[in-house]
Amino acid sequence: MLYCGFKLLFCLVTILCINWSCAEDFHTNKCVEKEKRALLKFRDAINLKYRDGISSWKGEECCKWEGISCDNLTGHVTSLDLEAFDYTKALRGKLDSSICELQHLTSLNLHGNQFEGKIPKCIGSLDKLIELNLHDNNLVSVIPPSLGNLSNLQTLDLGYNSLTTNDLEWLSHLSNLRYLDLSYVNLTQAVDWLSSISKIRYLSQLNLYGCGLHQVNPKSIPLLNTSIFLKSLDLSDNGLNSSIVPWVINVSKVLTHLDLSNNQIESSVLKSFRNMSQLQELLLNTNKLSEKLSDNIQQLCLAKNGLRKLDLSNNPFNVRPLPNFSCFPLLETLSLQNTNVIGPFPKSFVHLRSLAYLDLSFNQLNGSQPLFEITKLISLDTLYLSHNHLSGPIPHTIGQLSGLRSLFLSSNKLIGVINETHLSNLSQLTFFDVSQNSLSFNFSLDWVPPFKLFDLYASSCILGPKFPVWLRHQGGLEYLDISHSSISDSFPKWFWKLSLSLRYLNVSHNILKGMLPKSFTKTKVYDRKLYVWDFSFNNLNGSLPAFPELGALFLSNNMFTGSLSSFCTSSSQNLIHLDLSSNMLVGPLPDCWEKFQSLRVLNLAQNYLSGKVPNSLGALEKIESLHLNNNNFSGEIPSLILCQNLKLIDVGDNNLQGALPMWIGHHLHQLIVLRMRGNKFQGNIPTSLCNLSFLQVLDLSENNITGEIPQCFDQIVALTNLKFPRKIFQHFPFIAINIVQNEWNEIGIFNDKEILAWKGSNREYGKILELAIFIDLSCNQLTGEIPQSITKLAALASLNLSRNNLTGLIPNNIGHMKMLESLDLSRNHLSGRMPTSFSNLTSLSYMNLSFNNLEGKIPISTQLQTFDSYSYVGNNRLCGPPLINLCPADVISSTRINDKHVTIEEDEDKLITFGFYVSLVLGFIIGFWGVCGSLVIKTSWRHAYFKFFNNMNDWIHITLAVFVNRLKKRFQVED
Repeated sequence: MLYCGFKLLFCLVTILCINWSCAEDFHTNKCVEKEKRALLKFRDAINLKYRDGISSWKGEECCKWEGISCDNLTGHVTSLDLEAFDYTKALRGKLDSSICELQHLTSLNLHGNQFEGKIPKCIGSLDKLIELNLHDNNLVSVIPPSLGNLSNLQTLDLGYNSLTTNDLEWLSHLSNLRYLDLSYVNLTQAVDWLSSISKIRYLSQLNLYGCGLHQVNPKSIPLLNTSIFLKSLDLSDNGLNSSIVPWVINVSKVLTHLDLSNNQIESSVLKSFRNMSQLQELLLNTNKLSEKLSDNIQQLCLAKNGLRKLDLSNNPFNVRPLPNFSCFPLLETLSLQNTNVIGPFPKSFVHLRSLAYLDLSFNQLNGSQPLFEITKLISLDTLYLSHNHLSGPIPHTIGQLSGLRSLFLSSNKLIGVINETHLSNLSQLTFFDVSQNSLSFNFSLDWVPPFKLFDLYASSCILGPKFPVWLRHQGGLEYLDISHSSISDSFPKWFWKLSLSLRYLNVSHNILKGMLPKSFTKTKVYDRKLYVWDFSFNNLNGSLPAFPELGALFLSNNMFTGSLSSFCTSSSQNLIHLDLSSNMLVGPLPDCWEKFQSLRVLNLAQNYLSGKVPNSLGALEKIESLHLNNNNFSGEIPSLILCQNLKLIDVGDNNLQGALPMWIGHHLHQLIVLRMRGNKFQGNIPTSLCNLSFLQVLDLSENNITGEIPQCFDQIVALTNLKFPRKIFQHFPFIAINIVQNEWNEIGIFNDKEILAWKGSNREYGKILELAIFIDLSCNQLTGEIPQSITKLAALASLNLSRNNLTGLIPNNIGHMKMLESLDLSRNHLSGRMPTSFSNLTSLSYMNLSFNNLEGKIPISTQLQTFDSYSYVGNNRLCGPPLINLCPADVISSTRINDKHVTIEEDEDKLITFGFYVSLVLGFIIGFWGVCGSLVIKTSWRHAYFKFFNNMNDWIHITLAVFVNRLKKRFQVED
């Protein structure tokens, strides 16, 4: 027996050794050659510039490549996970069909990349797939129905692409599907979508956001299956009406999250949610819930569920009175954004003792009562009341909310003082926003706040005149905005230690003075390439310090002096936006700009910089906006042909010279604004400028340009097409995540600005710069005629050709430029009449045609007669209103213009002609014999005629005799 035992043990050890040896063989030859070749084909289809995420894909062991997982025994690739968590590392290229050769794949995750083209049909052959995630790519065309062959699939995410499908029948074959996201897939042709979805019995989460779903036929709903697993349903942004609700309330007994926002749901359906006992989150914002808000809430009050989140924002509610929320003892989250809530605030809010999240922002709450009542909700964690009409002071009872972490009261009409009694008990406070109010902060110098803020926004509140000392205890601050806060002080030394953690700092529009530190200690905490610091509009002086790694730096409108020679040593080589305008910087620009390859906006305007513009500016391939105006630069402009993203170039008001560069029109096809005024440029206007389809501001005024105006300006689409999309001059150098709401928000939207000569004066254009459509060629030596083609610039709002040597006529079709608001053709040698089409320029509010050789009558219009005579002075042969001198055709021929009698005589003399005398004789003859002839011929008429005259004679004689007798008697009585 002992021998048998040893023999059995020997056999077991041998088997284990053989298995271990085989496993070792598999481990030493993990990568299957065929699959490695397939992966390399997949890699080669990706754009070479965007392969950072697969830089490890080299060598023999493909199972060790980034994102690849293999079976330990067989070596087959089982998982390809290349999800892009960072947009900058997203893969870009074609989704190659070579991926279908990985027949053992169980997971394919390409979420968040930029793959293009169609979904390969052969993916339907990967029958071992459990997860297929192609979310948020650039895939197009029809979803291949072959995906219905993936019977083992549990997760299918095709959302946020440009896909479409006419039929969802193939989904019914995916019996194991648990998660389905088809958000933004075009389902407008999928009429029977609901029937196909209902056949997936074990589905747990369904997202159909923004799919253009068809309305539901209510008669078909009883025939549809119901799920026993569906917990989350998103049908938002589809325009669905109330007919979808019966299916929704019956689709699952365990539904906890329901999003029907941005649809056409009506109030009458709210009672349908009573029996959804597991529902915790209900989103019905942006619908047609139009009855009383209190009635809608009452319907939900009858529901036997524990709602924790309710969003009824942006509905046309009749909101008086506000509802009684006391029926929600378990409510944890409430959002009533944009419901236009007004009127008295219900005291019943006090019953919501367990309410943790309350959002009433973007409404019309007014007065001071709402904030006072809400402070009784002692369990509040987050409170949003921003963008209302709340007034009065912040109540001291806000300090009772000891668990409050986030308080947002911005953009109201709050007044009064914030002191220690308001905040001393808020030890958990992390986010505090009271910006855009009329509040004052008043804390004692030795007060130590009990909280550690992450965000503080107090713009337009009064924190000054001294720099707020209590901030020195907020070492964890990352977002600080105390702009427009009346601080008239210098920065304390402790602030620069605090600044090391600041991702967003805005102290602009104060009266801060003094010098900045010579350098800033580098911080280890964050990647600073997206950070924003704004010191603009203060009284800071001294030389520029060496800044830490930043994404945007604003120092404009201060008193910084010295040169930029030390700028090349700056560590801010990831700068996106740099604004040093309106200071007192001097000297030449350093020639090291090739180091700042991320730079998109460079503003050095209104300084005293001199010398030549360095060639290294031409290495900024990402630059979009370049302001060098109002300095003393000389020489020629260096080549910027590599800067093909440029949208704005302003080199105006310098001493630059040479010919206008032809390369601008040949290479800078994104250009919108070109301002080169006030220099010494010479030569002709290059016709290559007509290649710039987006150009809408062209200012070449005050130079020495000669030659004729190009005939081809009508090829610039932005000037001719009224419907041409205007580009917005905004830059987003900083994107921050809002941790409270778990969504992305842009912080720091900066508008480009330009000063343009408009209607005879200089004006600054910021937010509306994209609306300025403008050509200024004034103060040059241009010759020839105004080209007829310029009248095709139908979108042009301002045209200035003044102070040149232009000759010839004003184009007849100038009236076609109906958007023209400002026209200046003064001080040229134009001749001839003003075209009658001038009367069509109904938008014209400024015009100057003075000092030309125009003649004839000014056309009559609603605009031309409203301008004063200065608009026409210097045209001696021009006549008609509003000028005093009248046109010859309007002058009355009489020299006695004021004698109306003479004028009438002259008018009557013109009527006495030969025909007049003939008519007079004929009339007399006919009239005389018409009367006398009848009396001669008719005896009875003759007797009656004479009898009538005899009687008349007697009556007159008697009447006169009676009248004379009466007078005699009256005089006798009086005597």
